[in-house]
Amino acid sequence: MISVNVIDGNIVGSYGDTPYSVAYSKNLYAKLLEFSNEADAAHSMNDYQSVLQAFKAAVQEDFSKVIQDKCEFIYIKPSTGEFFLKNENTVSSIPMPQSLVDRIYESMDAQIDFLPLVKMWTRWLRNPILYEKQSKGIGNQFSERFFNFINMKYVHPTLKKEFMEDHGLSEEVATRKATMYQVKITKEGLLNGYKVSREVLTKYDSETGEQMPRYIRTFNPDTGEIDSEGLPETVEERLFEPAVMGDRGDAFYCEGSNGYSDAQHFIKVGCSHRLADWDQVDTNDNHSCVPGLHVGGLKYIAWYSGEIHNVFIDPMHIGAVPDDVDGAIRCLQYFVHSSLTGVNGSIYHSSTYASMTDEQWDTMRTDSIKAAQSSLNTLNSMR
Repeated sequence: MISVNVIDGNIVGSYGDTPYSVAYSKNLYAKLLEFSNEADAAHSMNDYQSVLQAFKAAVQEDFSKVIQDKCEFIYIKPSTGEFFLKNENTVSSIPMPQSLVDRIYESMDAQIDFLPLVKMWTRWLRNPILYEKQSKGIGNQFSERFFNFINMKYVHPTLKKEFMEDHGLSEEVATRKATMYQVKITKEGLLNGYKVSREVLTKYDSETGEQMPRYIRTFNPDTGEIDSEGLPETVEERLFEPAVMGDRGDAFYCEGSNGYSDAQHFIKVGCSHRLADWDQVDTNDNHSCVPGLHVGGLKYIAWYSGEIHNVFIDPMHIGAVPDDVDGAIRCLQYFVHSSLTGVNGSIYHSSTYASMTDEQWDTMRTDSIKAAQSSLNTLNSMR
């Protein structure tokens, strides 16, 4: 007798006295049912044994190979249950975190665009620090921490309060509706995180070196009321510095039409901010408050006072994830595209910054990260 059942994505049962379990596919399931019907209709023991031998051959799996997943960009290695990014016939050597695969599946089931997640992972596979850690046997943990950071959630207090007080929702329902991901993912696979800074409100006289206010208030001559704070019309014209480090630590480049030619300690909207090289980033995930450019998620920035900026980060620039619960990463580079403290004079598209980092990838490719070349092909094929 042959039994054929489907449980948790596997076809299971027995042929004769032999149990079996094999990964489900529509074609295989149909084929095994045909064998079962043939066994039931056999008129002799020879015919029956012949069907059992054919069935046995059909349910043998080659666990040294990878098999196609329901997502065209994912392959599964049956022997380990690991998932890998793939492009056409090329499969990455770095396993994907289960939580990332689950989120891709959830997006597919909900008919939500999952390609930003795939592109994000593709960019992650271009990260030279990932391959350095992989060679030390800690690359998979680094990837897990990275996606834990991406997957962090946050209950927005203002939104929760609004749902409860203005719309009369229960705390449970309001909490659920006010829960969001702390870090966004752009359609190009960049991260949209946050940076806290302190505005620089003083400047120095170019002739005397005397410190003076950067902006001058103006008052109504009749009433004495403040007419203007003297702030520039656009936020690009304002100057900021890191909220915690200020002018301490390594100087970094602030590059853009309104930036600086030399490394400084200043942050400006519309500029790319980068350290000179990876030697200035502590890439140990177990270290905190150490060198590197720090950005984070919504919960992370809630611990600091200052001006909040929205920033783009290419995953290939992340050197460490010291806090994958409250949301902090250290990176080599990020781009400030807006600030909550003022109005932009220009729009900075994530696609423009993505193109910039793609150009960097073309110039930074080395032997140590050749294994990631297939990921670039995947990214290019999805544009």
